[in-house]
Amino acid sequence: MSIRRDLTQAAVSTAGAIAILAGGAVMAPAPAHAVSASASGRTCMFNAPTAVPKAGHVAWAVKVRGAKDHWIWGSFNWNEAWIRGGAWKDVRKSFRPAAGYTRYRCTNTRDGNAGNAQVAYKAVKKRGYDLLGNNCLHMSMAVFKGYSNTLRRDSRLPSATGKRPNDYFSTLLSNAHWERIHKLP
Repeated sequence: MSIRRDLTQAAVSTAGAIAILAGGAVMAPAPAHAVSASASGRTCMFNAPTAVPKAGHVAWAVKVRGAKDHWIWGSFNWNEAWIRGGAWKDVRKSFRPAAGYTRYRCTNTRDGNAGNAQVAYKAVKKRGYDLLGNNCLHMSMAVFKGYSNTLRRDSRLPSATGKRPNDYFSTLLSNAHWERIHKLP
């Protein structure tokens, strides 16, 4: 990598972190010339299979495009909705087995806009939690589809309504060719 590209990516990552801390939804765009893996979009769904009997619970994480290791992640349940930003190691600390999460799976996208993901998060949060019509799965899918036009248009990712989080995580994400299930340590 060139020094110029390293400095550009560091600036983009820093701008993204500042935007998250300030509560803003606008993220700096990835440099147009960046062709590395860091320029790709990436989403991950985390699963707490026993959190809600027979249904489970899911949460989300999206990578800030153009940043080497900056993510935005969050969760939504009957008590609260929350969002954070930081490195992949921080994502994994949030979604640890002690919090009920035991596994996750991810997919890469050709696109991804962390600002749009934040807008989707805020819209779902504003509607309030509803076990059947606006739950953790609805938020995760809204964030993913807000983040990526590719995921929004993927017909293998149907509406969350009427779906159990565990079933969506295990079956529908497999049908959509997401990566294999990874165990959390």
